[in-house]
Amino acid sequence: MRQLEVENQLRDVVSRIIVQVELATSQGRTDINLALEDAFIPILKSVYNLPHLTNLNRKQKNFPGIDLGDDHDRVAFQITSTTTLEKVKFTVQQFMDRAYYNTFDELFILMLGKKRSSYSQASVNGLLTDQFAFNCKKHIIDLGDILGQARRVASNRTADRRGRTRRRNRPLGRLAREVPGWN
Repeated sequence: MRQLEVENQLRDVVSRIIVQVELATSQGRTDINLALEDAFIPILKSVYNLPHLTNLNRKQKNFPGIDLGDDHDRVAFQITSTTTLEKVKFTVQQFMDRAYYNTFDELFILMLGKKRSSYSQASVNGLLTDQFAFNCKKHIIDLGDILGQARRVASNRTADRRGRTRRRNRPLGRLAREVPGWN
């Protein structure tokens, strides 16, 4: 039951974020992205198991091309309300030009609005070298993807807890069957 409550609360927060981003974007305001960078750190840390994820804009104001990074696990995120292929290409081009692939193995582009149904992998491939791979289907994510990933993580944690309980109870169960009169 607790998991369902958490999922419902997370969904409520995400739906409010989506509406706020859409309204701010329609007004030409992108400052909401800056506020959300810090808000997403604990969520992304948990969902992607990135305990060292930090806001790169705190290290250097207006860190170019990417917003969040975990240089220990080598994963970076760009947080954006712009969902166009041009934004994806611009972000990947910045990543390549600045040789961030020397620090990060993966780049995720987190769309604060609903991502497009597809992005041209061929267009993105034209920007890449053999030093870095970017898969549009895997690395372009939106808040719906975060919700789905959070649910999978929570389900896996629940299954892990059940498995540990079974393993702890298994020796007692065997003992109860093997020793006459043991209840």
